[in-house]
Amino acid sequence: MVLQLMNEVGFYVSTAYGLFLNYCCGRPWYSRVSPSLIVGALPLKKSWDKWQADENITHIVSMLEPFEVKSFVIGEKDAVNQGIKYLSLPVRDFVGVPTFEQIDAGITFINSCVQSNGCVYIHCKAGRTRSAFLLTCYFMYTESLSVDEAIGRVKSFRKHIVFRSMHKIGLENYFKFLNGSKKSENVTS
Repeated sequence: MVLQLMNEVGFYVSTAYGLFLNYCCGRPWYSRVSPSLIVGALPLKKSWDKWQADENITHIVSMLEPFEVKSFVIGEKDAVNQGIKYLSLPVRDFVGVPTFEQIDAGITFINSCVQSNGCVYIHCKAGRTRSAFLLTCYFMYTESLSVDEAIGRVKSFRKHIVFRSMHKIGLENYFKFLNGSKKSENVTS
């Protein structure tokens, strides 16, 4: 009960802080990465119709925990009702690291969007860690980048991303996994 209350309070405080930085300091709520990729913060219902139309968003990857999908956020039901394909990959805020299965599902979903000439909005609460983590993995996978190169690529579009030690370890582990599976593929092919 106490942990749940702390999570709720933390969610609203950090969301308010993100809104403050967006409105008062010009921090972008989302960042266009390519014609098919956008990474950002919560898809807010009050702004969504404009964003969706302006950016031609056809897919959403949500990295939110279930309790973070509030009535003012576009959730799966809202997206599906608008004809938007939706993938939920819940990861704990601040300290969570996506599993390899979540990363694989996310990359597969993003690739299906890119191949259909769609546009995917990859988001978490603030667009700084969980969504940036998935995008970093996407670049390691699709462009064979190192961890540092992939982080640099994401930072070139979204300067305020934050990776803590557990996230860097997770990215290194995914990089090792990729290199191991590519070596295995080369040996067996």
